[in-house]
Amino acid sequence: MAEDERFPGVDLRVGRSRIGVGVEIGRGSVIVADELVLGDGARVGAGCDLRSAHLELAAAAQVGDRGRLLVADRLRVGAGSRLDTDASAVCRSLDIGAGSYIGHRWQVGAGASMEEHSTVAVGDNCQIAPDVVFNATEPIEIGSGVGISAHVAVFTHGYHSGHAVRDGHTAAFAGVVVGDGVWLGFRATLLPGVEVGEGTVVAATATVTRTLPPGVLAAGVPATVRRALAPQPLDATGRRRAVDALLQSWLHRLAYKGLAVHRAGPVWQVSDGSGGGWRVQSAGPAGPCEVVVGSEQGQAVFVFEEPLAVRGELDVLGHDLRDFCRRATWMFPYPINSTALVPERFARLLS
Repeated sequence: MAEDERFPGVDLRVGRSRIGVGVEIGRGSVIVADELVLGDGARVGAGCDLRSAHLELAAAAQVGDRGRLLVADRLRVGAGSRLDTDASAVCRSLDIGAGSYIGHRWQVGAGASMEEHSTVAVGDNCQIAPDVVFNATEPIEIGSGVGISAHVAVFTHGYHSGHAVRDGHTAAFAGVVVGDGVWLGFRATLLPGVEVGEGTVVAATATVTRTLPPGVLAAGVPATVRRALAPQPLDATGRRRAVDALLQSWLHRLAYKGLAVHRAGPVWQVSDGSGGGWRVQSAGPAGPCEVVVGSEQGQAVFVFEEPLAVRGELDVLGHDLRDFCRRATWMFPYPINSTALVPERFARLLS
């Protein structure tokens, strides 16, 4: 099937298919699959080329413009996850969990990645910055809640033709495992065969050559354990103070973005100058640790107790708050990735 009236300018070559409500596929895209599943609200950007025997984008999953994904067996992007523009992948299987964000120019491949063991799995609620490289000749397993900073490289094979095994040199072919809640700092490098234990932090520019235990800070070349991490969770008073400071900082940034922010007693009034208006309110010292963002269309409640939760539906201001919270490590679950409001001084240049 090469043409589909629902998606003009799109080349669909699929066998069995299941396309949900509100699916968008941008012009100039090519999709090739023996079996295709696109959940409600899934989106494929313009100029993409997606090819896999089984290709599945769950509800509200997104692949940004110019994505190039060649996955032999199974390509799956979980509910609400987003691959940003210019993602490139060649591997046997690629499985991304729910609620994850993968930044611009993600590259999976960079080697013999059409081989039997070239598999990549990324867990739920991960945050991967731009320009990250997964060299996936062997399996790469990324846990849930993992943060990967820009220019991180993960290698599963290492050799050079000028340093032959027959001359006494070694070649490395081994998978990499990154546990839940790990943070990989800017330009960190993981070499073949390493495992990074749950909750460990790898400092910027470190090179991990050996397995790291859980719950430590590792730094250096080669990376060594510098100290154990012993975080102390906030008590009720500390949590409320942190939320109040977070809210104040967010409201200040709304003013920078061109919105009018005025306090009227316990409520902040927010206006965009074109008829859009909201009220923002925290519960106060005696109430639950919550922030309410409401308008004439409804309201959303951010619950800062454990587990973090959002009650109600987010509008543009609610999404801005959720995105701001994400950058401050308060990770609120929601069916789709949130994006921030564009500051007025930038918006006028883009209009």
